[in-house]
Amino acid sequence: MYVSKLEVINYRSFKNFSIDLKPLTLIIGENNIGKSNLLDSIGLIFSQDISFFKKRFLEEADFNQKSIQRLKNNILDFSMAADEINYPVIKVIATLTDWNIDQEAVIGDWYSNEELSEAKLTYIFSPIPSFNKIEEIKKQREFIIKYKKEKGSDVFNGMSVKEKHDLVNFPSSKYHYTIYGGNQFESQANSYHLNQLKFELLDALRDASSELVASHNSKLLFRILNAKDESDYQDLKGQLIGLQNAIDKNSTLQSIKEGITDQLDKISLSNDDSTNLVDFIFSLPNIEDLLKKLSLIYGDNPIKIERNGTGRNNLLFISLMLSYIEDVRKAQNSYFRIVGLEEPEAHLHANLQDHLANNIELLIKEKDGKKFRKDIQLLITSHSTHITTKIDFENTVVLFKNRNRIESHYILSGFPNNAKSMKQIRYLNKFLDAINTNIFYSKKIVFVEGISEKLLFPIFYKIKTDTTIEKDSCCLVNVDGLAFRNFLEIVKNGYFQKCIVITDSDSGKSVEDRPEKLQYDYSSVEQIKVKISKESTFEKDIIQANRTGAGKKILLDVLSLVRPVVAEDFITKTGKNPISTDDFFGLITSYKSDFAYFLLLSLEEDFSGFNVPDYITAGIEFLNE
Repeated sequence: MYVSKLEVINYRSFKNFSIDLKPLTLIIGENNIGKSNLLDSIGLIFSQDISFFKKRFLEEADFNQKSIQRLKNNILDFSMAADEINYPVIKVIATLTDWNIDQEAVIGDWYSNEELSEAKLTYIFSPIPSFNKIEEIKKQREFIIKYKKEKGSDVFNGMSVKEKHDLVNFPSSKYHYTIYGGNQFESQANSYHLNQLKFELLDALRDASSELVASHNSKLLFRILNAKDESDYQDLKGQLIGLQNAIDKNSTLQSIKEGITDQLDKISLSNDDSTNLVDFIFSLPNIEDLLKKLSLIYGDNPIKIERNGTGRNNLLFISLMLSYIEDVRKAQNSYFRIVGLEEPEAHLHANLQDHLANNIELLIKEKDGKKFRKDIQLLITSHSTHITTKIDFENTVVLFKNRNRIESHYILSGFPNNAKSMKQIRYLNKFLDAINTNIFYSKKIVFVEGISEKLLFPIFYKIKTDTTIEKDSCCLVNVDGLAFRNFLEIVKNGYFQKCIVITDSDSGKSVEDRPEKLQYDYSSVEQIKVKISKESTFEKDIIQANRTGAGKKILLDVLSLVRPVVAEDFITKTGKNPISTDDFFGLITSYKSDFAYFLLLSLEEDFSGFNVPDYITAGIEFLNE
């Protein structure tokens, strides 16, 4: 069984969001896009952890802020009738599929389709039945009228929108949560059955060293130890029985007892019939007390956990959790468990990240390594390109913003099942390496076809925008040839991030129709713009745009560095005339990468008067519309 679809409404960064999930799903995307919020929303339904029970009672900050702003705007708009105003409701809807016979006994009351192949659980955080919204809005508006009268209309009208919103109270104390089963939102999910479904979260800010000591009920090591039956530890208690005899025979303890007895004799009444004899009794600890005394040590020369390096403890912590989830049947008889693993790469060097990613899929597969187990679902979030490139792209989904709306897209979604697409997928699996996967962590993408463009585009971008591509979350990918289509298909199929292609026109060559065909084929995709050089090559456009003035001087200085022997003659021959594009290009044809490198160094020092080619300028303007 697994959660095949999750819908999140009005929760934190999600206004109206849905995502398909798989037994193993890698969730990637830029910072603050909602990966942690996605895992937390699952916990609102499935977590049995005491901290999540508390989290189910949400606060104003847990609501999508646009829905809060809309509510407060409506309350501040006195022309709007109170009965037309609705208080926002948070919903998280999880669709379950592909269960086994044992799991069917748990989810049988939650069917959501006629074929009985899907079940749903819905968390709803909404106003309590007795909440009178009209009365609440009336009170809020009376307060605002009073405030406006006290401060004066001019002061009130001069307040910012945020300041006015702060005057409106949001009645989160009048909200409560309910978890429903099925489609009708009428039948509350049975708590006994809910307890058979669990959610474990290894959050990004985990304190690995403290979780590896079983000192408290909430610690991971204690939860793992305590998941076993008490009878499994019965022999430990047997070892403690002899301690009472040892206590009775200990001479130090005997002397302490005698000293206490002597003092009691002195202060007791002579007619007191009670005896003044005292003794020590050993209180046999229960199993939980014994387990809380355990902690892990690690390595050939073991030391205390707190003395380990952070990376080693993090790896041990992940291993501990994975051992906990690997055999779900022994973990308090839960029938299904979702594990959220945030940023497993934390504090691990690159080789360990690779090794972890290569093996993590095996943990949730059957022994034959082919089918996924039905008792566990693993959701991973990561910013590591090492993790991203090792897990099958079939299971990788990226979260991104499309017109301020968070959407999801599986990297290989939309590729048809034919020979051409299979070739493209093989290419992507090979070429989306630790550098090029950055396209899934960026808001803008630039595809170029060679090293010269890759070297120079960042400085061209800075010249035109006065900022860097990194600051603008713009990713630059050198496709190293003519493989633009393989990447553009990802954007076309649903990863709607704005991107440009910077390509040569190749006029005069046998493939001269290639760029125009590429431009035509993607002209209907509004997120994609193919920009073609006016001249036959990138370098010729640079030369053509800087034949005179300050740009001419920069190019001639660069030529002197690239071809010092021939440069002097060319400079003399050119004199005050504009640079001959063909002649200059002929001198650097075999030195294109050197030319790009020295031009970059020159422009980093001073780009005053240098002209960026028009087709590149147009591409940059498109990215920043």
